[in-house]
Amino acid sequence: MRKKIELTDRDTRKRIIKTFGVSPMSLSLALNYKRNSDVCKKMRKMALDNGGVLLKEAN
Repeated sequence: MRKKIELTDRDTRKRIIKTFGVSPMSLSLALNYKRNSDVCKKMRKMALDNGGVLLKEAN
């Protein structure tokens, strides 16, 4: 099962990028569960707390 976090609000994306000092690509990798560092976990939590939606897809 694949998971990803859908975050469509651009302002929230920009705020997460600025807060953690990462690139948009790093945020994308974190939200698509391609990376699993502590910072990625914190970015995913912030995304979910600010309107992100967790999607689970069957492979």
